[in-house]
Amino acid sequence: MLKNAQDDVGSGSGVTRLKLARGSFTSESPSRSLSTPSTSHSVGDSVGQLSVTPETPEKGNGMQVLSQLGIVELLEQDGRPTFILDLGQDAKYSPGHLQVLFMNAALQACPGLVGIITGTADRDSPGIAVPSTFHEFKTWVMSLTKDKQSTDVHHFQFIYGGMTWTRSTLRKRLRVLSGSFNAHSSSFRSNPSSPDLQNSKADRNGFLPEATIPEERAHVDYFGPGALSSDHAGVDVDKGKVMSITDSPDSKLFLPNEPITHSSLHGGSDFADSHPSPNSNASKALSSEGPLDLLSLGKFADVAYFDWTRLPISPAMPKHIQFAKSVDWASTELGLMESWSPTLRLMCNLIMASPHPAAMYWGNTNVAIYNESYIHIAGRKHPELMGQSYNKAWSEIWDEIKGVFEEAKTSGLSTMKADDCLMLNRNGFVEETYFSWSIIPIVGDSGEISGLYNPCFEHTKRKVAERRMLTLREIGERVATARDTKNFWKQVLKGLDYNPEDTPFVLLYSIATDDQGGGSETSSIQSSSLKATKQCLLEGSLGVPEGHDAAPLILDPNTDDSGWCSYFKASMKDGTHILLDVEKGTLAPSLLDGIEFRGFGERCRSVVISPVQPTTDDSVLGFLVMGINPRRPYDDEYDLFVQLLTRQLATAMASVVLFEEEIRRGERAAKLAAIDRMELHEQLAARTQEAVDSETKFTRMAEFAPVGMFIANSEGKLTFCNDTWYKITGHPRDGHHGLNWMDSVKDEDREIAEEMWNKLINKKEPANREFRFKVRWEARNGSAKGDTWVLASAYPEKAENGSLKSVFGSITNISQQKWAEDVQKQRTEEAVEMKRQQENFIDTTSHEMRNPLSAILQCADEISTTLSSLRSESNHNSGPSAELVDSSIDAAQTIALCAQHQKRIVDDVLTLSKLDGALLLVTPVDVKPVSVVQRALRMFEGELETHDIEVNFTIHKSYTDLNIDWVRMDPSRLMQVLINLITNAIKFTQGEPTRKITMLIGAGLDAPLDKDKPCVTYFPTRTKTKDLTKDPEWGEGEQVYLHFGVTDTGRGLDEQEKKVLFHRFAQSSPRTHVQYGGSGLGLFISRQLVELQAGEIGVSSESGIGSTFAFYIKVRRSNPPDGAADYLPSEHPRKTSIPKRPLARAGASGSSAKEETSPRPDSIPFKAAEPIKDLSNLKILIVEDNLVNQRVLQKQLKNLGCAVAVANHGGEALAYLQTTRFWKGKSQSEGVELSIVLMDLEMPVMDGLTCARKIRNLEAAGEVVGHVPIIAVTANARSGQIETALKAGMDDVVSKPFRIPELIPKIQDAMAEHGQSNPIETIEAPKEGKTAGAGP
Repeated sequence: MLKNAQDDVGSGSGVTRLKLARGSFTSESPSRSLSTPSTSHSVGDSVGQLSVTPETPEKGNGMQVLSQLGIVELLEQDGRPTFILDLGQDAKYSPGHLQVLFMNAALQACPGLVGIITGTADRDSPGIAVPSTFHEFKTWVMSLTKDKQSTDVHHFQFIYGGMTWTRSTLRKRLRVLSGSFNAHSSSFRSNPSSPDLQNSKADRNGFLPEATIPEERAHVDYFGPGALSSDHAGVDVDKGKVMSITDSPDSKLFLPNEPITHSSLHGGSDFADSHPSPNSNASKALSSEGPLDLLSLGKFADVAYFDWTRLPISPAMPKHIQFAKSVDWASTELGLMESWSPTLRLMCNLIMASPHPAAMYWGNTNVAIYNESYIHIAGRKHPELMGQSYNKAWSEIWDEIKGVFEEAKTSGLSTMKADDCLMLNRNGFVEETYFSWSIIPIVGDSGEISGLYNPCFEHTKRKVAERRMLTLREIGERVATARDTKNFWKQVLKGLDYNPEDTPFVLLYSIATDDQGGGSETSSIQSSSLKATKQCLLEGSLGVPEGHDAAPLILDPNTDDSGWCSYFKASMKDGTHILLDVEKGTLAPSLLDGIEFRGFGERCRSVVISPVQPTTDDSVLGFLVMGINPRRPYDDEYDLFVQLLTRQLATAMASVVLFEEEIRRGERAAKLAAIDRMELHEQLAARTQEAVDSETKFTRMAEFAPVGMFIANSEGKLTFCNDTWYKITGHPRDGHHGLNWMDSVKDEDREIAEEMWNKLINKKEPANREFRFKVRWEARNGSAKGDTWVLASAYPEKAENGSLKSVFGSITNISQQKWAEDVQKQRTEEAVEMKRQQENFIDTTSHEMRNPLSAILQCADEISTTLSSLRSESNHNSGPSAELVDSSIDAAQTIALCAQHQKRIVDDVLTLSKLDGALLLVTPVDVKPVSVVQRALRMFEGELETHDIEVNFTIHKSYTDLNIDWVRMDPSRLMQVLINLITNAIKFTQGEPTRKITMLIGAGLDAPLDKDKPCVTYFPTRTKTKDLTKDPEWGEGEQVYLHFGVTDTGRGLDEQEKKVLFHRFAQSSPRTHVQYGGSGLGLFISRQLVELQAGEIGVSSESGIGSTFAFYIKVRRSNPPDGAADYLPSEHPRKTSIPKRPLARAGASGSSAKEETSPRPDSIPFKAAEPIKDLSNLKILIVEDNLVNQRVLQKQLKNLGCAVAVANHGGEALAYLQTTRFWKGKSQSEGVELSIVLMDLEMPVMDGLTCARKIRNLEAAGEVVGHVPIIAVTANARSGQIETALKAGMDDVVSKPFRIPELIPKIQDAMAEHGQSNPIETIEAPKEGKTAGAGP
């Protein structure tokens, strides 16, 4: 039985692990922000209120970059204690403590200061008290408000809690208060180990009577000029509360021992006159002569501070705290205590405040810090353990624990082990111990793992005691089967054999008479007579080899004192067990030589000898010689185990002796009445065996069955129910007669129960039903409650004549399953609803951002076109007017670029939502990869020209060697990645002295191995995705890996910046966003898209030199589609549109070849004008509810010569359609000509989808003759929304924002597809600058 218990313990690992979320900092989810218990808003709410994100920009683009920084992010980086109040809540003005909305990390690290600020400190607690000036501090904090909205006309300062507090107000509601330590509080920042500090006497608030003025100045307040250093502040002495800001350079820093005068407080009268304080009477009091002392104003008398890492050593401190502060931390990785980070200080205070044993290991060397409760775990390793490296202090277990530490630091993986067996050398010997411990990563200020938190609880005594109790139980069960003394000794050995750890070796000796000479019959020795000692016979041994000198078969204590004889006599004399120890000299070491020690295989240091004496007699029947566990001390628990073992053997031996005597007595009695007893026994057994067996079996089954069991008679009345039935139904035990048990069934389900019972009783058929009882069900741990559901199953027992004899049935409690089904259903519904709300939010955001962008782009195009025409027609190409025109063209071009950048951000958000919902698809088509790359570069020609960036396009030799031409891939997904990488390259290169970008394309038959990519570090795929190229739509062509690289001469990245690449909303550093902008989504989306195409992406970069971003994807070879031109870009270079730094293309050899260039104009060049379409024959109806977009689009189309009509919604569009030639009955002369309809989707009265459906229905009904071309012009750009528009009857969809050159081909295709004559004719292109409606 003990062995089974041990196996059960060993089979379970007892390890629980919890993965930490890994993320990156954003303004919407700060890495460090904590809310106080008194606030009613979460930190996430605070962030949402205080920060402006790219998704919710303020009006205007001038402050766009700055607006993306959240106040919470700013305050978390502030080293001053800072908190925020919401002045808009009525509860803030009621008496009582302050309700804080937000506290930064610096304030959280000072728990005593938090209680003083909020007024929640316990007045009865020693060392902590709310200052008497708290109500004045609160009045100052909440003052200067009108209608609960802060006006914040003037900035003030207030001395409270040993600190100078400044305040600022945001949006007339949120009040931000920051504190700076006064000169008197320098003890918080001074070195506690310095001799001067240790020799000085601190007051009861932890401040030195004479503090030196720190050289460094106080931090400047982020929210206004209110936070000045102490040498530039004056004090209004209305009880020493308010400090007015002065500009006097002669103001002094006031020390506690210096008098304060009126002139020194104000530093002049200008400020007092222009900024009267609310306590003007108190200010007038300063005019009286006589100095004032700050300490007399009550600023420091009531301060309590609990951060022991900042307090100087004092006798009042706990001894362990004094010891911890006395450690030479400067010699460790942690450095001086003054330089410790807030997170380290916070964890140190948490460790020391814990009543349970806890330790922390900080830094790369795992420097140990532990509390006082941990000392008994450290043993003799204390005090050297404090400040020592873990792998050095606990070297005996480091190899076993090392992996847990590494996983915690590298992966953020927490580990918990229950009852873990550790062999510690903490008391001078290797000790068997059991601990329940955890290793929890501590996230530092930088977001990385800075240390490990280690709570631990020692369960050694419990685990060892359990093992010993199981041993005693095992011995008891075995000796209970013994029927004689010989078998008794064998069973004792078998019982002890299951615990080799606590019995490294065992010898059992029995007492025999002289003339028996080793016979099986044993006798006893009277403990009172040593001279009557008889021979001792060896009954068995464990761990002692046969024939060993320490285990002779016969011992004679009367004639021999060698070996164990003398010890036997000593134990018999004392009447109890004795302990022999080698180190104390009470045991000869030679007796232990050659013994094969069990358990840990180590040599025993101690042996215990115990006499076996039955409880019914004073005689000794044997001796137990047992080795002591070398890895456990012989303490009181071990001694108790030996006592219990001896007592159990004595009790069991007494039972065996009595049993033997009873056997002999019974044998004599049996001889006299054997026949009578046998007959009686047989008769009784024959009569009762059947009934007893049947009753016993059924009773035991019903008692232990986990289901409710019942029996009913032929009338349907219950005659038996087990305990489980009553427990499940909640029916009273005295009320089961008849059918009233149905009263306990829930009213809604009673009909089901009655129908089942009727089927059993009347139809005599088996039945199974599910129904509920009125009693409420509750889970064992109380985590769930609900209805009590049961599955009732019953079977009718019939008599020989077919009548009902009885009914046997059972009920099974299925409440847990029913509850789980309800919870699963609810969670599914919540998930679906959450997904729907997320999509609605993204759709709304996209729609509202795209709508104005369309107008911005088109207006910028019109400005550029008009000014370019003006410049071309003007005879003056120089002078102020020409410079003004060029400047305006540059501004219009900048507007267009900004709008396109904003469009890319919106597209990134939509792509990200598709990735999160696994809705992004890869659609393969036949394409030339080189053409895709060239098309991507062509999109940036204007931007490259503007920033004077040289571009080289290189085709690697591997590409031509494999003869790559047409492949099957998704060019749109490749284009997304290329656009993101080229955009970043331009962004980081444009401000450098050398501006050059190189685009590389290569190929291979296999994915690159690590040895093949020494320059670029590829990021491994995070999740395994399906190989899409194996789908039928990819064809049967050869699998090929295409390699792409974008190299720039930008500022480059260091190792720390490269670690955060390719993460959601992450950029290389905070200054990246400030200097270059961006959402931090581009590289994350690029990585997702590359991994979706069975590839990987990586980077190679060096700070100050440049970066190379490379990736590869998996494609298949294919054949050219029908009608495709056999065009190889590498053989036919084209003329670039970038005049000065043209797009260069390299051949297979890798050498760059410069292409032809056009001369660069004096001002910022524009692309050569393409042929203009003659649109004078087009009659277009614009259906748009946004008047700005309506007016801009109408003007652009009119500039191209189109005839344009407008409608504000679908209803007006249908009314206009009735006046056109499309309407039935309208002749050519009566009806208005209409070429195409440009229709928005989101409109009042009637939306675009409804209008399109009505038009198509009218066409089907014959009311509309022919097909009316309709193009949806909408800001709804999701694929599902586009598909919905096409199903509603739209011929095509143009997503906002768009430009006129993008719209015209759509109009032409839509009209040509339905057989209408093409009114668009190509005419000769005008000179540069004459383009109509086309942007740069």
